[in-house]
Parts: sequence; C-alpha cells; structure tokens
Amino acid sequence: DSLLQEIIGREMSYTLYQGTRIGQALKEALEEMEEYEQISPTARRIILRKFDDVICDTLENKVDTSLVMRADRLWSFRFCDSVWQLLLKNVEFLTESGNLVASVNGKVKVVACDARKPDKR
Repeated sequence: DSLLQEIIGREMSYTLYQGTRIGQALKEALEEMEEYEQISPTARRIILRKFDDVICDTLENKVDTSLVMRADRLWSFRFCDSVWQLLLKNVEFLTESGNLVASVNGKVKVVACDARKPDKR
C-alpha cells in the first residue's frame, strides 16, 4: 500500500515511452485486462507510470552506447516546455565509429526531453 502511495504521489513524469511499440502493446494488454476486470483502473495507471520510469531509468543508467543521426533534411523543429521535437527526412543511424545501424527513407520524428528527475535538474 505504501508503494501505491509513493507512485501516485510522485510528480508526473513523461509518458513518452507509452507511445513506443512496446508501450502501445502494454497499454492494449492492460486495457483488455481492465475491461475483463482483472485489474483496476488505478493499477493500470500505476503500471504505465512505472513502465515510463523504468524505461527512462534504464536508458539513463544502463545504456552506454550512443547513436549518431544523419539526415538529408531537417523538415521542422520545435522546442516547448523543455521538449524538443524534430522531424527529419531520409535518416541514417550510425554508431559513434561511423558504422551504419539503420537507414530510413522518409520522415522520422525525434522527441527529446530532459530525462533527469526534477530534483536533479
């Protein structure tokens, strides 16, 4: 019960990762479980918040590899409320040493935000 209070009482974190493929799959599964009354709406919200916290923490503390993005064109960009949104066209993703990891013909949307916890900013 104290864990529930801690999670609910926390300042809202970004829900950015819920929009990823794995996040969407989790949301669909939780909504189905809620529909069949296997979990409560509160439990669904708590699980989704925890998902975003864990993904953010993992990317910040356990991933030590960086990618370089190279695009033919910066289609548009926006900075609002400490969140960058970039729309790039024809993007290559490269390792730091320049090896090609992936290439996307067409548009790629990049959303970047300050992932540090509010007390560490």
